[in-house]
Amino acid sequence: MLQNKVLEYKLYLAGLAFAAISAIGIVLLAFTPFKIIQDIIPACTFKKVTGLYCPGCGGTRAVEAFVTGHFIKSFIYHPFVPYCGILYIIFMARGTIAFLTKGKYQYMKFRDGYIFIGIAILLLQFIIKDVMLLGFEKDIISGL
Repeated sequence: MLQNKVLEYKLYLAGLAFAAISAIGIVLLAFTPFKIIQDIIPACTFKKVTGLYCPGCGGTRAVEAFVTGHFIKSFIYHPFVPYCGILYIIFMARGTIAFLTKGKYQYMKFRDGYIFIGIAILLLQFIIKDVMLLGFEKDIISGL
């Protein structure tokens, strides 16, 4: 049981490190002349070759929208990103409460269901975006 608590604490510390690194990255991007999507990240090779979206298409734009507070736009670009963002926020909030109460409240427990839901979101958005593109000629990502 003690090993689980140590692991949970280490994961919480890793989450804090991720938050710090992400904050530094966001600040750097905010004060540089680069536009992350146009200047830094190359266009999707799968989309260039096939004309269809890959399962990851829209992810970078979704992250950018999510961290700038455009949650609905983030969801439309790629719903997996806000799903992970919300899980991360809940994980860190519960970790902070567990840390501050010295274990009176528990850290968030990992569940296989989180992964299955994430895979389902990835597959559904992939199918829906390509059906919209092929069947209805609606380019969801470029249309925003």
